[in-house]
Amino acid sequence: MKTEIVSQEKNIVEAKAHFTAEEIAGAVNETYNKISKEANIKGFRKGKVPRRAIELYFPREAVLAETLEKIVPEAVDKMVEEFELKLICEPELKPEKIEEGKDYEFSVKFEVTPEIELPDIASIEIEKPLFETTEQMLEDQVASVLDMYGEIVPTYEERPVVKEDYVSVKFDTIVCYEDGSEKKAEEAQKTELFLAAPNARPEVVDAIIGKTPGEKVSVELPLSGPEAKKDHAVKSRYEIEILGIMKKNPAELTDEKVKEISGGRLNTADEFKADVERRMKEANEARSVEIMEDNAVFTLCDKIDVELPQRLIDNQKASLKKQQEERLKRENKMTLDEYIEKSGMDKGIYESELDTAARNIVKQALVLEAVADENGIECLPDDLSREISTVAKRAGVDEKKFQDYIYGDTNRLYDMANKVRRRKTLDYLVATMKVTEKAAEKADEAGEKKAD
Repeated sequence: MKTEIVSQEKNIVEAKAHFTAEEIAGAVNETYNKISKEANIKGFRKGKVPRRAIELYFPREAVLAETLEKIVPEAVDKMVEEFELKLICEPELKPEKIEEGKDYEFSVKFEVTPEIELPDIASIEIEKPLFETTEQMLEDQVASVLDMYGEIVPTYEERPVVKEDYVSVKFDTIVCYEDGSEKKAEEAQKTELFLAAPNARPEVVDAIIGKTPGEKVSVELPLSGPEAKKDHAVKSRYEIEILGIMKKNPAELTDEKVKEISGGRLNTADEFKADVERRMKEANEARSVEIMEDNAVFTLCDKIDVELPQRLIDNQKASLKKQQEERLKRENKMTLDEYIEKSGMDKGIYESELDTAARNIVKQALVLEAVADENGIECLPDDLSREISTVAKRAGVDEKKFQDYIYGDTNRLYDMANKVRRRKTLDYLVATMKVTEKAAEKADEAGEKKAD
């Protein structure tokens, strides 16, 4: 079999495979031999069925079609390997029927990733912002941790509730159904609410703010999900009584409290402060590295002009939209269209921003892949083993079971290998480029001047 590239325009490659009459005859014979081994024909043992007998039971057209189904994929795979094609989607081909005694050829169109000409990476300059850990930052972080372990106590204040308050409440829960009936699900339940908490229900917060201890409010919240559908419940009503205004007294930094907070890992207040400072510095360094890597990718992409395949852009847009839809359904119980309408967002602007985001993601992925290819960066078996071990330890799961889980699914394995390769590529970029370290504020000022 001979193969050749017929044409190449942008990211569309057309190739052709040619078989001689002898090669077709040999492929057809292989098909007959395969049928002979598998066919169960009375009077003949498997593997001993002569071709003339097979021809009586199996139409010639079916044998030629089976032969075609074998030789075409093999030829396509050979073209992909021989011409080192990186496919975006399945090849486009419509092979004609084969005939014994005649040469045969077919054409196939491949949509491939575009060729990217990389600049001199070593000449590119980027910045790494350095984030300072000041004494005040350390004190604030220690105070924040101690606040989490503080005690909520009553104030006995008789005044209107404000959003920054903790409040003690007692409530009944009434479930309301489609037919107008009601059922009390909970009665005289007590709890403390921090009205400024990020996860506080705004309907509840708005109802309580401005009220004084002793007052009662009623709040209705819609129900959704499988349980609501099953029971035909449409909403819950909460009858809330405000018992009192509370405050949180932060925990004191004592050796005993340190032992409690750390689970015995730390013993003194000084050890606790040192541990908090270490974690803050590690977080700052991780943040610095992340911004530096982003700078490396953005700067490199800005220096490259490439026509992005529309198919990749469309696929990425669909993926982004699906993620947004799933998040809105999970967190807000609404569709994307409902969210756009409720928020007053312009749908045209949304689609434009989505297109820009998709283009950026596609371009970055193609550029990083080109860097990895040009520099022989691969995810090696040892890299994959280390990644599996790291992720398993971080998740607190058995390493062997997690390894079996990853290797048991080709897509999961492929995704993990891609992540490792991408990380190695980023490491290569920041190690090769000229990196200048600057205090974060100075780096920000430089960025603002550049933008101006």
